[in-house]
Amino acid sequence: MFAKHLISQVLITLHTGEKNGLFILLDKNGTIHRKGNGNPDADLPMLQGRSNLGHFDALLMTVNEAIFHHTGVIKMPDRVGEDCTLTIIFQAGEIDYSFRVVYGQQSEGPPQELTEILINAVKLTQGWYDEQQSAILEDEIKSKWKFWK
Repeated sequence: MFAKHLISQVLITLHTGEKNGLFILLDKNGTIHRKGNGNPDADLPMLQGRSNLGHFDALLMTVNEAIFHHTGVIKMPDRVGEDCTLTIIFQAGEIDYSFRVVYGQQSEGPPQELTEILINAVKLTQGWYDEQQSAILEDEIKSKWKFWK
């Protein structure tokens, strides 16, 4: 099965209990949506924009084609602590290749292949996310200093 060349979007979410700690949506056209850093208690904004730096392609280069044979839901046994859910969805036209892993916060986490996709997505988009947050902060500071107008 050769699915990677058909993929047009990748969605990654990480929940701890009912709290969303991370949301990343990458589109083949360069659109990025991201919220959070994985910490469910961090109050970080949802930011969206476009990038021509190839985040989508860079992430797909790290994905092993063999994982597409093993889509589905995994509920890890013997979960300890609050339930965490990692969801990764690759969209290829009308077909979704979906992975969902439910695990305990203090127990064994998702399979290594899925964890690596999560880590790579965060690393690849972190610079963009930091720049977007800085630009918003800079705009807020500038708008506060325009009180005389």
